[in-house]
Amino acid sequence: MNFDPVFALSCNAALQVLVSSLLGTFMLIPLQPWGKKLAARVNMKSLLATHMDWYMLAFMQWGAAFMMDRWDAARDPVLALLLMFGGWTNALPYLLRGFGVNAFVMGGNTLQRVSAGIAGLSVLAILVAWTAIIWRMIAIS
Repeated sequence: MNFDPVFALSCNAALQVLVSSLLGTFMLIPLQPWGKKLAARVNMKSLLATHMDWYMLAFMQWGAAFMMDRWDAARDPVLALLLMFGGWTNALPYLLRGFGVNAFVMGGNTLQRVSAGIAGLSVLAILVAWTAIIWRMIAIS
């Protein structure tokens, strides 16, 4: 079975939109009279940032899928996998901060350090993938 980067990016982006929509639905619970106890336990601004970030990262993947579909030079399974990894993990610091873990700082307990490391790798994955895509696009022009 061949790995189709366009199909994989498109499906992954759609899944991210679904998960982000489910998170948005979850975010309504603390706003309800019966969900006030949860409101004190979560950082709604951080969850909102996660919610929006996953939408933006889904659009990033659809953009890459479009470029890979349109120009063969940009089509690369490794780049698609890097973008898919980054698409999920780049919002991790916001998500974890919503539950009290500051994954923006490489310090603190083990969970915080591992989370910050994964977040750093996600940024690197996205930067490497987009640099390669743009480099290939420049090369064919």
